[in-house]
Amino acid sequence: MALTSGLKSEDEPTLVGRDLELALIREHLHGMGEGRAVLLRGPAGIGKTRLMQEVLTGLDADARVLTVKCQASGGAAYAAVRGLFAPLGLTDGDPARHPLLAGSAALAGSAALALPALTKDGDPDGTPADMYGVMHGLYWLTASLAAERPVVLAVDDLQWCDEASLSWLGFLLRRAEGLPVSLFLTLRTEVEPARPDVLDEMADAPSCLTVDVEPLTEHAVRDMLAASLAVTPDAAVVARCMELTGGTPFLVQLLVRELKGRTRDAALDADALHDGLGHGTVARFHLDRLTPERLAVAKALAVLESDDIETVAALAGTTPGPAAGAVDALRTAGLLYPDSLAYRHDLMRQAVLDATPAEQRLALRERAARLLNDSGHPSDQVAVQLMHLPEVPEPWMVTVLRSAALGAEQRGAPATAGQYLSRALRHDLDDIELLSASARVLAHSDHPTALSRLEHALSLATDPRLRCRLVLQYVITSLGAQNSLRAFELVGETLPMVEAELGDAPDEQALRTLVEAMALVSGLDEKSTVRRVSERFRDHTLPPGETAEERLLLGMLCALGTLEGRPAAELVPAAERVLRVGDVSLGGWGALGASLTLYLADEIRPVELVLTTLLEHAQKRGQAWNSALVSTTRAQVHMWAGNIAQALSDAQLAFDLVHRDLHVKSAVGPHCTLADVLVLRGDARKAEELLDLVRRPRLDQFTLESHTYLMSRARTRAALGDLEGALGHLVRCGDSLAEAGIGNPVLAPWWYDAAQVLADLGRFGEGRDVVDRVAPAVLRWGTPRARGMLAVSRGVLTPGDTGIDELNEATRLLDGSPGRLEHARAEYLLGRRLLERGDSEGARERLRRAIDIAVLCGDRQLLDQAVPALGAAGGRLRSGTESPTDALSGSERQVAERAAAGTTNREIAEALFLTQRTVEFHLTSVYRKLGIRGRGELAAVLAAERRPVG
Repeated sequence: MALTSGLKSEDEPTLVGRDLELALIREHLHGMGEGRAVLLRGPAGIGKTRLMQEVLTGLDADARVLTVKCQASGGAAYAAVRGLFAPLGLTDGDPARHPLLAGSAALAGSAALALPALTKDGDPDGTPADMYGVMHGLYWLTASLAAERPVVLAVDDLQWCDEASLSWLGFLLRRAEGLPVSLFLTLRTEVEPARPDVLDEMADAPSCLTVDVEPLTEHAVRDMLAASLAVTPDAAVVARCMELTGGTPFLVQLLVRELKGRTRDAALDADALHDGLGHGTVARFHLDRLTPERLAVAKALAVLESDDIETVAALAGTTPGPAAGAVDALRTAGLLYPDSLAYRHDLMRQAVLDATPAEQRLALRERAARLLNDSGHPSDQVAVQLMHLPEVPEPWMVTVLRSAALGAEQRGAPATAGQYLSRALRHDLDDIELLSASARVLAHSDHPTALSRLEHALSLATDPRLRCRLVLQYVITSLGAQNSLRAFELVGETLPMVEAELGDAPDEQALRTLVEAMALVSGLDEKSTVRRVSERFRDHTLPPGETAEERLLLGMLCALGTLEGRPAAELVPAAERVLRVGDVSLGGWGALGASLTLYLADEIRPVELVLTTLLEHAQKRGQAWNSALVSTTRAQVHMWAGNIAQALSDAQLAFDLVHRDLHVKSAVGPHCTLADVLVLRGDARKAEELLDLVRRPRLDQFTLESHTYLMSRARTRAALGDLEGALGHLVRCGDSLAEAGIGNPVLAPWWYDAAQVLADLGRFGEGRDVVDRVAPAVLRWGTPRARGMLAVSRGVLTPGDTGIDELNEATRLLDGSPGRLEHARAEYLLGRRLLERGDSEGARERLRRAIDIAVLCGDRQLLDQAVPALGAAGGRLRSGTESPTDALSGSERQVAERAAAGTTNREIAEALFLTQRTVEFHLTSVYRKLGIRGRGELAAVLAAERRPVG
């Protein structure tokens, strides 16, 4: 038997006039295996809930039907989700013993991330949950349940659904394809929902059938009257009924009740139907007949929307006994369901509230909040009542709203937390703690308001420690807002105060270190402040790195030294000290700063290890944004090490997350990194399409992103044959770096690319001027790769034997370094020059080396140049240069690598934020492209994909 809760079906009239709607819905839901949804839309009383009930009762007995009816008075974060899963025992008890943590195979893995949304107190460890991670967990919980039997989630009155639950329903619908999961939703069209954008997206989804429920026809009204009155009405009665009700089933039902009370055994005629029938009928025909005591109970029920008779009685000013008598009277009058304290229809509940003067309604809300609070109800239930009040006049109300906000934040619902705290601020607009807390949660969705509240808090704060913490919060919020100039100014104003007023106690030392680190974080974000950061920290002593705060500062000082172009050998030991501890706390900036130093200094292995740790941590917690950030960085490291296949896998994951899942329009790194990989794989046209998607405001002002973008644009244009266009981007990149005071030659090696472009254009003197300008910086950085790149640049710009000698030196320097792509290009350029000189044998040797390295790296762009050159030199390939894995897309590659390592389809889907069906689709494509039958052959094919062929 289907499991249902939340919707009532007893004593309902026969459904008439809905045959077409029923047929459409049943056809759409047939099979229940394709992630389908049905959205019933219409005004109040049109029969949406009744139509939903009819469909649900006709479903297969094997289906697990979970239902919830959203309350008009609002709900706490994920209230609707908890209502759906409550019948399964997933919302009660000790979180530590929760089924999601009890080792159940069906609820293993990412499903445990749903715990904060399901338990009463949010995240068991008391920390804010990641919003995406919670939704990711709820998806996998639903998928686990659907693996056992088909699941139907029915949500009535979606317009009142709490924002967190509504966002998750949209999230689920986007990923439900292939799952035996169906959504059944009803929506009142005359009520403004909390998130119309989410509802529009759901309604527009191809898998969603949207049914606009229309009024009943005259024929259907006649059938409804006949079925309810056991008398066939004549045409005049039906016409009069249509005139009064407009074919709205709820009003027809009210009219039937009136007729039953008035006609009894008398003949039914149109004269018995009086004017004035409408949504106020309940109040007119029933409420006016109630005693004051029973009317007070009716109002208490309308305000509380609760089945707790004791609380209802207290709010009504009576005791449970008389309150129960009033409830019986309301049931007899047809206002309440026979088995609960809920009104049969919200129109009845609303009629009770409308019949209550506004001042009295507010007084009831305030008394309800006080009663719930005094009786120990959860703060989010009390907050529902407080949110109806225009002001928050008493301190205890602020305490409740703060507590409710903390609970919402721990559940991964920062938007709901922000609403509670914004209401609490009405009590005292100068409450610094409230300003800070509200800014923290608003930083997820409304950066301008968050920063404005922090500015106000800073204008009020006088204690230096408090000011420091507010400034630190301002920096973090500004980074999310992608405008850290004001944050840098604030840190600059705070540093003298820190030095003057903070003591030597460990906690104050830690705070001072954090402020210094945040001066670096904010100041290095944009180009215009890099020089000022350099001046401020020019003589700063490197901290020992014994605490997390010191390692953060040390990592950021390494990043600064790297941007300045200080010798790599001087920076590497400090950067290694940051990563050696394995501490990636405090936002991971220290680790990322140290990683920048190490990988540009060609110390690749420790960077790969720390980035893999960070990525695994983010994936385990369902943190999609952090996963995208780290995957982008790791893809860049892979590319720097010449591992194009691995770079493609990570870059595709990062791009998919920001573009497909997070819809971050201002992202730059994932687009540029994937574009760079595609250029190397010989698909410059697609790379350009990706770069055209970049929409970052003020992009040219950012330290890393602006130069990454210019380099990607230049390489794409060069690959497409537009050398002048490429050169323009490269020159702008060089000028921008110089203007910002960034002296590292390999951070964005525009000169290396420019030298080759200028050589191809025949502008050798201009190219030599470029190389001479950067040569001191290259020698100061000092790595073999950098010096090899310098030799390559000089070689292509220098004619005769001198140029060949430079290229020979370049191959010597690059051989054995992690710069495999640069080594392959040096060998190719040297081979081409030798061929031009007439040394075909020497040319063939160098070109074969270039081809071998390019095959190992997966550099299709160079292969397309080197293979024809080898043929021109009279050489032949001993075998092909293509690997079957070259045909794999980035998405297929990332799935194949994990499958080859023995990861299950579900584990792959969880780690990559995909559905299992998508993983299965990719694996099927992988097997077809590689010509293999299954997983057993996959590892061997991937392991053998790159072998020397020259």
